[in-house]
Amino acid sequence: MNKYLLLLGFLSLAVLAQAQDKEHYQLLQNEQNWAKNMTNFRGDTESRGFDVTHQELNIEVDPAVKAIDGSVTTSFKVTKPNLTELVLDLADELTVSNILFQGNSVTFSHTGGKITIPFAQALSLGTQEQVKIFYNGEPPSGAGFNSFNLATHDNNTVPVMWTLSEPYGAYEWWPCKQDLTDKIDSLDFIVTVPVGNKVGSNGLLVEESTQNGKSTYHWKHRYPIPTYLVAFATTNYVEHTDTVTSDSGNIVMLNYAYPENQDGAKVGTHNLIEVMQLFNDLYGVYPFWKEKYGHAQFGWGGGMEHTTMTFCVNFHHGLLSHELAHQWFGDDATCGSWEDIWLNEGFATYSEGLTYEHGIGPNTFENWLTDKINTITAQPGGSVKVDDTTSVNRIFSWRLSYCKGAMVLHMLRWTVGDDHYFQGLREYLTDPTIQYSFGHTEQLKAHLETTSGMDLTEFFDSWYSGEGYPLYQVEWSQGADNMVHIKINQTQSVPANYFKMKIPFHAVGTGIDEDFNVQNDFNGQTYDIQLSGPITELQFDPKQWLVSKHTVTQVPVSTVNQSVSEQLKLAPNPVHDVLSLTAKNLNVESLEIFDLSGKLVLRSNTSFSDQQNLDVTSLKSGSYVLVAQTKWGKGSTSFVKL
Repeated sequence: MNKYLLLLGFLSLAVLAQAQDKEHYQLLQNEQNWAKNMTNFRGDTESRGFDVTHQELNIEVDPAVKAIDGSVTTSFKVTKPNLTELVLDLADELTVSNILFQGNSVTFSHTGGKITIPFAQALSLGTQEQVKIFYNGEPPSGAGFNSFNLATHDNNTVPVMWTLSEPYGAYEWWPCKQDLTDKIDSLDFIVTVPVGNKVGSNGLLVEESTQNGKSTYHWKHRYPIPTYLVAFATTNYVEHTDTVTSDSGNIVMLNYAYPENQDGAKVGTHNLIEVMQLFNDLYGVYPFWKEKYGHAQFGWGGGMEHTTMTFCVNFHHGLLSHELAHQWFGDDATCGSWEDIWLNEGFATYSEGLTYEHGIGPNTFENWLTDKINTITAQPGGSVKVDDTTSVNRIFSWRLSYCKGAMVLHMLRWTVGDDHYFQGLREYLTDPTIQYSFGHTEQLKAHLETTSGMDLTEFFDSWYSGEGYPLYQVEWSQGADNMVHIKINQTQSVPANYFKMKIPFHAVGTGIDEDFNVQNDFNGQTYDIQLSGPITELQFDPKQWLVSKHTVTQVPVSTVNQSVSEQLKLAPNPVHDVLSLTAKNLNVESLEIFDLSGKLVLRSNTSFSDQQNLDVTSLKSGSYVLVAQTKWGKGSTSFVKL
């Protein structure tokens, strides 16, 4: 789901994008938390004991009236021995008038948002059956994003109705199995409305008929679909189509817009053709290409990625690109837990950014990255992993699930490299346990580890489940040999483990324009980088690969010498015979020992970078000064010989 609330058209596009983000984030903050017991909504297939193989929704609505009347037929396969009852979800505010099982009316209970249908005889493992539930009433005004909505358009003269069930709202308007473990294998959706209205929904429109002042639309969807993405919208839509060419054949883009917005809609959807072709190249061909992709305009302040037909408030580039990307990340591969919502929203947000990187759309990738990093670092804490799935606000946190989720993907791409990153994504999407099913963070991590050959455990511990971001303090100097000496210290925005990252730098000077990277693994780590000439500036992460804050300071060589001295460690001190010198990452070139009169008494030209032992048994008892020559400069420390 996109978190943009689009503003007035006369604003510049760059200002518009930033304002949309902020205003819609505020909209989310104004939503009430929905802190219901999650066991009501996240039962797994095994605990319920059945798998939904098909559902047919046959309903009648009027977009001017908040009411629904119809039936839902659920076909299912028993997945555990001796199933004694079927449990489906439906809000208590709706009335169940009858339930048919094996052609007969049966007893049932409807309370606590659950319909329980006991069987006269237990069903054995593998049995395939169906129930038909007749129901009606006024759907409740749900929390979250209000699952069953009415509004008006065209100067408040024309009614429009739509559903938006993410995350927990499907049960508020139809009997369903609401969880993130079982997709409906196939779907038929039949909607009857007053003449003059058109209905948009999932899949292909296979039949349209009119009788007695009412129009009926039959949509057929033959891909697995999670419950929360089943949807319909209806008003006096006007229709237009676009065509996207792909390796699998032409993809039809079917678009329903308000009549007063049809000109802008045609421009927006036509421009989306290039975006779909980009995503086809990056992620693989649009996963529902055998049916269609489409849009239906609605009155909510953003967009919702209902499978094969996005509902959108308008047809602007950022909104449409975000929702289109969801067809791969969210609709094909659906997050298997709301704590993993970043697998939906982080990918969709980053995909919008990728359009700018490829020169598509009204923004630049540089500005997009700056905005996301500034949004994340505006507050110190928060993890991408959702720590409270009872709160709609927390699940759909703009800063964490969207912006930080997107930038975690950007940093993963930086860490493993472009080839490994995009190959890992394609393998994740085509994994038979994930494709048209559910995915988890651990599975994405495993695919990226396989393609890159890297262990990404520390990265995910820091950036997915961990909180905060690093703050870097960089000091640098350059000697006469054009060797740049760099020291990196790191603090964290919240107490956290050290963020171990590859850090990019850009060196600038007269005739000098050089990029290099260093791997930063601990506080106070130092580096020697040989450049081709003197530089005047050292830029930290100029292409914005990292979520961080930083300072970069040029220090005089004298300061460097002092820093070198502070890093020299001797043991034991006092010493009898063998003195151990630790000079981690200082690249020591030679050692000299002087007595207190300044006389050189011992010299070693053996170079080392970490630790070296010195035999000092020949020295007389007394105090001495050890001087280390490093590529950073000289450092000194004292010791006592016993």
